[in-house]
Amino acid sequence: MIHEGDIERVVEACRQLPEPVGNYLVEDYLTNLMATVVDFQLQTTAVERALEHFATRVRPYLTGLDDLADLLERWPADQAGNTALARHLWGYDLWTRAQMLRELVDYFTAIGVTDQDALKRWAVTATFDRDFKGRVHGLGPAVFQWLVMRQGVDTVKPDVHVHRFAARAVGRPLSDAYVVAVIEAAARRLGRPAHRLDWAIWEAGRTQATSAGAQPTSAGAQPGFRHELSAPGVTVDVNEDRDVCTFVDDDAGYVAWLAAHPDGYVLNHERYPSIRYLVLHRAACATMAPRDGGDTRTWTSAYPKTCSPTRAALADWAKANTGGPPSPCGTCRPPD
Repeated sequence: MIHEGDIERVVEACRQLPEPVGNYLVEDYLTNLMATVVDFQLQTTAVERALEHFATRVRPYLTGLDDLADLLERWPADQAGNTALARHLWGYDLWTRAQMLRELVDYFTAIGVTDQDALKRWAVTATFDRDFKGRVHGLGPAVFQWLVMRQGVDTVKPDVHVHRFAARAVGRPLSDAYVVAVIEAAARRLGRPAHRLDWAIWEAGRTQATSAGAQPTSAGAQPGFRHELSAPGVTVDVNEDRDVCTFVDDDAGYVAWLAAHPDGYVLNHERYPSIRYLVLHRAACATMAPRDGGDTRTWTSAYPKTCSPTRAALADWAKANTGGPPSPCGTCRPPD
């Protein structure tokens, strides 16, 4: 149930938003499949390049889902095969995303959603709990919302900007489902389409983040694809109520996060996360923080840091992005 006071506070906050200038409809079925498994929890540059790689080097040779299914069968559905498939499709070793694509293709094939028209029809009536939850491992409610919005469904994506906007308006953190419901209710009261209100919130959040010197994450290559920003570092919504931040080339942001979360956890990993090097540390680990007295080392360049107040959130992030659990640091020995 949505509290009336929350709706009113969100309505008042929304009155201050300028009309947005863009849109993010995607009319190509295969591009929608690729964006669904690629356009989340990744840096903007990686997503843009991955989808551009697909658009220019792979998409011209595919006439539809049957051709894509044939392509998927060229490589075995194991880590090595999915890595090779990911390199072919996107130019990156996103092997867990390749497995997600296989599962998404299998699911849509089974229910007859095999072209763009069918995808649009499905999106109009689909709900996350009934039609998407658990169908593809690793794809949650925010991914579902983003998928149906690209088909023209008038709803809201509970990304980092929308969460922050709603939390500021009502004065407390909200769940994904409540964020969507309260902003949709505010849109009805204002007589504005929910997806346009979502876009206005996102543009305002992007402007604020850019002004603060943030770095982008989770973007798409197609014009109008959303670029989610935050500051400092990169904030990624992995779970509904647990913050996960990845800091890339942002030592100041990382050090500030450590100071604010002395009991938190840090994953040390390569710029493109892989199970081959993924180490979990306590935030207070001596190997993860600058020493007093003019330590000039860089911390988030060669090896970015993904951080969270909880170990469980980082375990979920590791599984979604690398397919496996991290190795514990031998120095700080984080607890199970």
